[in-house]
Amino acid sequence: MKLSLTVTALFVCLCCFISSHSLAADTAKSESTKKVTKVMDNKSTNMQKVNINKASAQELQTLKGIGQAKAKAIVDYRTKNGKFTDLQQLTMVTGIGEKLVNQNSKNMSF
Repeated sequence: MKLSLTVTALFVCLCCFISSHSLAADTAKSESTKKVTKVMDNKSTNMQKVNINKASAQELQTLKGIGQAKAKAIVDYRTKNGKFTDLQQLTMVTGIGEKLVNQNSKNMSF
């Protein structure tokens, strides 16, 4: 009888331990997810608009999907053809398509 009571008590303790450990892990994951989400939200809301007629190649690279080569192509096109007058004109730059322009339209100015 004592053995049965001891085994039952150990089982209950083990279940409580596992349950509390699982809840603590879920809470930690939830907190870290919240922090990452907050950082991402801050990054997207704090991003200043890039003036495509004045920005350097390095500044243009802050836009989504624009690396060194595309940034240089934008600067070269602007130097050769003058200032951009609308977003659609960016599609005339080699390597820049409508999808890329649409992705960045809220972050660009003239």
